Amino acid sequence: MEEWVRSFRLLEPRSTELPPHHPNCLGCGPANPHGHFLTAQRCAGGVVAHHRFDRRHVGAPGIVHGGAVATVVDDLFGFLLYTVGELAVTRHLDLDYLAPVQLDTPYALHAELRSRDGRKLHLGARIEDAGGHLVVTATALFIVVDVKHFLQSPVSARRQA
Repeated sequence: MEEWVRSFRLLEPRSTELPPHHPNCLGCGPANPHGHFLTAQRCAGGVVAHHRFDRRHVGAPGIVHGGAVATVVDDLFGFLLYTVGELAVTRHLDLDYLAPVQLDTPYALHAELRSRDGRKLHLGARIEDAGGHLVVTATALFIVVDVKHFLQSPVSARRQA
């Protein structure tokens, strides 16, 4: 865990490809068979990702489950934290579904830091289809935390026992 935290803060600011949060992350972990395998890159003003939801993410027939969309957006915000250079956690996540998100369809995801007020990070995101049509917008409030937040979690305590 401590190595993960150190690597988070030492990420090369010029690299464009951002690393997964950890191998088993539901959004981006390469070792999670139930995950989304999201990858993201730095871009001017934030981060960008490209994603295609598959049959594991179905809600209504042919349409992505809203929770799967929220998972990917929350994880995209996690990638954005690399560009901010802070450890933070989701306090509030709000999504507006403007059109159905379709299975097996390519989407572009963009996230940016809108403002900062002390430990509060106000974030924004959008998902667009291949034609550039907006299908989802999102805002979030993340709270900057110390590494102790992760090291003293019940899961960490159980691992140490």
